[in-house]
Amino acid sequence: MVVEEIFSMVAELKKKLFYIIVVFGAGAIISFSYMGDVINKIKTDMFWRLNIPDRPDASGHLIEISNNLTLMSRQLGENYSLIAGNLSNVSGELINISHSLNLNKPGIIYLTPMEVLMLEFKMSLIFGFLIAFPLILYYAYRGVKGKISGITFIHQNRYLIVVTILASIILFLIGAGYSYYYMLPFFLTFIYQDAYNLGINANFSVYEFISFIVMTTVILGVAFELPVILTFLVHLGVITRKMLNNYRKHAYILLLIIAAWVTPDPTMFTQIMVALPFIVLYEASLIVMRLTGK
Repeated sequence: MVVEEIFSMVAELKKKLFYIIVVFGAGAIISFSYMGDVINKIKTDMFWRLNIPDRPDASGHLIEISNNLTLMSRQLGENYSLIAGNLSNVSGELINISHSLNLNKPGIIYLTPMEVLMLEFKMSLIFGFLIAFPLILYYAYRGVKGKISGITFIHQNRYLIVVTILASIILFLIGAGYSYYYMLPFFLTFIYQDAYNLGINANFSVYEFISFIVMTTVILGVAFELPVILTFLVHLGVITRKMLNNYRKHAYILLLIIAAWVTPDPTMFTQIMVALPFIVLYEASLIVMRLTGK
């Protein structure tokens, strides 16, 4: 009987893995053809939101000086051809400098022949995993149902399951949106202006740049699931609201450490931009638990 149960469990596990692989593979294959559009969308969004410094005054002054030198060169004419030629050369150099002052937007380059293709492949795998993730959670829930008392309670309250799923989706979208529309543009503006002030022209590797944007957005989206995770652990009996309330200061320190780990920039500003939502979500979790009687 024991051997038959083991074979039955293995067969059931193989079937579930097959379904997960099929959903993952289908999601990755279908999304692959759209990855080029996604890359262009990310590049446009990030550069459009950059707070790029502008120097129209300096550029305009140089053009004005260049025009005056050109006019002087023409007035000197053939009688002072050497001086006129030097003035024309200086005028051309000033035009080039003026154009350089207006080249404020950073560029995207690829360093290896397969870089763009591998980026599209990697991003399609991420999208495939995100599509298959709900199925993975469902199978994990089915596997532990009835073995943990908290899971049995959750299973008996279907309304709680629906609310949990909706809350998870909404919080993930809020976290991803916060990262994509606010934190990342702020961070990219900071590093670009730092390079710009040193006179360095910013050119990013397309693989590193897009991977950085996508992974940071996904990580922040998952990190915003904190209220759902804490509420779930309370219902399982692993922790209590009183414990979370008593160890609030310790939790804040832990959240700051997590923020420092997931933040792409070591400066205090971006760490606060990540840590502050974590703290707000932690307090919101305590309020939700108090309202639900947990």
